[in-house]
Amino acid sequence: MLAEYEYKQRFEQVFQLFSSGLIFISEEGKIIDANPYIEKVLGLDRTELLKMSSKALLNMLSLKGEIKKTFLQDLSTNGQAEFFCELQTYMGDYKYLHSIVSKQSDSNIFLMEIHDESEKMFMKKRLDHNESLSTLGQLAASIAHEIRNPMTSLKGFTQLLLKTATDDGKRYLDVIDHEINRMEDILTEFLQVSKPCNNEYTYFEVDQLITEVAGFMSPQSLMKAIEINIINEIYPNNKVFGNRNLLKQVFINAIKNAIESMEKSGNIEIRISLYSNCTISVKVVDQGSGIEKQDIENIFKPFFTTKSAGTGLGLSHSYEVIEAHGGKIEVESNVGIGTTFNFLLPLHGTC
Repeated sequence: MLAEYEYKQRFEQVFQLFSSGLIFISEEGKIIDANPYIEKVLGLDRTELLKMSSKALLNMLSLKGEIKKTFLQDLSTNGQAEFFCELQTYMGDYKYLHSIVSKQSDSNIFLMEIHDESEKMFMKKRLDHNESLSTLGQLAASIAHEIRNPMTSLKGFTQLLLKTATDDGKRYLDVIDHEINRMEDILTEFLQVSKPCNNEYTYFEVDQLITEVAGFMSPQSLMKAIEINIINEIYPNNKVFGNRNLLKQVFINAIKNAIESMEKSGNIEIRISLYSNCTISVKVVDQGSGIEKQDIENIFKPFFTTKSAGTGLGLSHSYEVIEAHGGKIEVESNVGIGTTFNFLLPLHGTC
């Protein structure tokens, strides 16, 4: 124990100031000490960590099965091993961690370095997402003209045939017309993604925009006996600086998704509030079928959809628009209970 104490004392300054988590572990697997930064990395109180064994720590980091076996073999053979893991902290945050464990050559102590690479992973995901959108935009722009023209012709001939068709023929033509309209909707979503964001930004009040959108969507909600309720908790003149038309599309899509997720009658709540002094929150809360946990991290990817007739473009476009306005989207969902989309936008002139 004296040797362990002396070893730690030699590196005390580095130990305290190191910008990653450091943990000293004895040969018996006992956690001897941890630097203060470990609390930020693991989201765990240092005193709680010191009560844990190295086995409990590896379990907390979800090191199991073949990965754990390979890690322990490498550590035993080479005196050093590493692994990557995803950790959900007690606060609910997800962290991507890179851990390196090495046996110190001049003692029987193991040093575990835990590097938080969350920001790097989030940046990679963001870049991958933007690259997907760029590819999608090029694809949409190249095929839009080729599809739109024949569809217009088909729609025109369908209207002409309706004038002379029999009752059975009219039923068939109605089906054709309905499918053409659905194809036009899909093409419109493609085109929305392919067009660059309009830079014509203005100052406007979000609550007025939400009232306008709710009124526009009310016919669709009434057809399914769904009531849209707006709860406005902000004081007047809370303005954002942005493209009103693009944000209008975002909220139309959010309410449309909420309506489609609800099979029976119910309520959709739109709550407008202050998230912070600098940020406004618009929550769209439905009583729909909910989203599976494993699907939530994919819903903003182009073409990903859980709907049988969906394109998987609406939410990816919304993500792009909100991010372009300096905001973000948070999602909470419970299967069979409902989903909450929280749109966060920076307020003008408050920070």
